[in-house]
Amino acid sequence: MQHAKATKIGLVLGSGGARGYAHLGALKVLYEADIDIDLVVGTSFGAIVGAGYAAGRSIYELEKIALETGWIKLLKMIDVAPPKGIFAGNKLERFFSVLTQQKHFSELRVPLTVVATDIETGEEVLITKGSVSKAILASSAFPGIFAPVEIDNRWLVDGVLVNPLPIQTAFDMGADIVIAVDVGSSIDNVKHLIALKRYSKKILQNVCQIPYINSVVSLKGISNKFQRIIPAGFNIIGNALKVVENNQDKMVFIPNDGNVAIIRPRVDNIHGRDFYRVQRCIKLGAEAVDHSVLNDIKNLSFNYKILDLCSQ
Repeated sequence: MQHAKATKIGLVLGSGGARGYAHLGALKVLYEADIDIDLVVGTSFGAIVGAGYAAGRSIYELEKIALETGWIKLLKMIDVAPPKGIFAGNKLERFFSVLTQQKHFSELRVPLTVVATDIETGEEVLITKGSVSKAILASSAFPGIFAPVEIDNRWLVDGVLVNPLPIQTAFDMGADIVIAVDVGSSIDNVKHLIALKRYSKKILQNVCQIPYINSVVSLKGISNKFQRIIPAGFNIIGNALKVVENNQDKMVFIPNDGNVAIIRPRVDNIHGRDFYRVQRCIKLGAEAVDHSVLNDIKNLSFNYKILDLCSQ
């Protein structure tokens, strides 16, 4: 007697800065529709949300944490870095450690893969072991703004440079079908990175103009370190731009596979730095997973089982 193999569903959460809060809304609807996730792959902000979920936090807990961690609290988590970036991630890593309940990858409720970039070689790095909080810090360390994170003798930065929406990675990790939440379209990623190339010389100066930053960190302290930060920070930005140029295909690449459902919340009018728009992003994420999307996902699972039976 033939039996259908259980379908393994992979969830892919892409990069997008503050737009990533929409992941929470999408996850909430998927959870309430009883769609079980078997593995998670995340890049940048998507890795942060995915890690909290994989660590066993309920979607309602994650939503509460997001709403309570406002713009001012986020600013209080930044600290002046060594010359490799304007900010270090020491306080952020402590926050991520609480978010993920101090877990290592081997202790997670759902298998997780975090995408980062080796800033020295330009290689994509898939992190599946060790400290989860350190991995997601590396995956979200935007070059020139946050210092690279050292893991296994490699200096890692934001995974957006190599794979902003790692759909193929989820298949490689064992998914039969993939649900991908795209909160920063591939085209937008390219545009932002081109803009980074054009205005990279202004990045460090612009950080000093972030609203409320003077109530959290000393501008004088930043200025005193300015001369030390510039050379190494610009070198890292230069390396990052080379990586982007070598990975243009991944910025617009979606695997030609019928087993993919892509959810695209309408966050086009929200900037990646708009961290005060948490509630709006969550709402847009939930709205993106309508009945049509849920039916598509359920049909993918059903069709996969039928195909599997036919192949036996």
